[in-house]
Amino acid sequence: MKKLLFIMLPLVSTTFAQSKQVNNCPCTIQSDINVWTPELEKGYDTETDVNNFAYSVNGVYLAEDRDSLYQIKIIVDPRSYCTFVYYQHLSFSKQGLINKQVTLCESLPNVHDGGWIGTHIFAPVKAVNKQYVASDFFVGESYLRVDKSHFYRLYKCEKESKFGIHDVDRERFYRKVYWKPEGNFTDISLRIFTWADVKKYSKQQLAEMRNEVYARYNYAFKEDGKWYQHFNKKPSYRWNHFKDVTPFITTVEEENIKYIMGFEGADSGVSKKRK
Repeated sequence: MKKLLFIMLPLVSTTFAQSKQVNNCPCTIQSDINVWTPELEKGYDTETDVNNFAYSVNGVYLAEDRDSLYQIKIIVDPRSYCTFVYYQHLSFSKQGLINKQVTLCESLPNVHDGGWIGTHIFAPVKAVNKQYVASDFFVGESYLRVDKSHFYRLYKCEKESKFGIHDVDRERFYRKVYWKPEGNFTDISLRIFTWADVKKYSKQQLAEMRNEVYARYNYAFKEDGKWYQHFNKKPSYRWNHFKDVTPFITTVEEENIKYIMGFEGADSGVSKKRK
């Protein structure tokens, strides 16, 4: 496996300078904030949730202020490592909530795709979906660089099982939360498909796989239609909530959906090969 060539920055202290008051308190004791160095070469291990949380950068991260909730999803495709990283930033308004607080410092809520944070469901106000070349994304083992001037610092709570990323510019701490895609075909959301992946499935399975992405984000299928009938039987489908789930769909999902549709409409997949 190829290794990343990191661009090293000047050495920094292992504890983060607290120039502003931290309102979303990532650690019970602020002095326990230290650098987190996950094993960045790991992708999403579907067999070991613990590794996904503590040792892989892949996952969902939450932050909030009084009026808004923010979610970051990071997916590193283990097979294309040193090539692509998929990044999504969603913003949600808490305007309709009587109690503006959604998450608690003492808890790490399970997060389901489709706007569900704890017991609340939100529609994205703003969505940013990007695909990065890894050498442009990773500045070092403890940094994620989004663009030329903006980066996240990886942190952990030394005496607690809490990990996250720190937006230095906004003094915003995103805490990593428990998340895993739901459904029968979750790989479509975790890595880019190749011809070898897709040829294993029938056209019916490919159609279900593609629509499962929309169902995961609570898309409003036509009532009494084929896919409404199919997914309405699934416990993870929380009714038909959104008419447009485009903001939720990540770049890796978008690419896979287009690739699958090519197979669904073709008599032969030979011309659709992707190495």
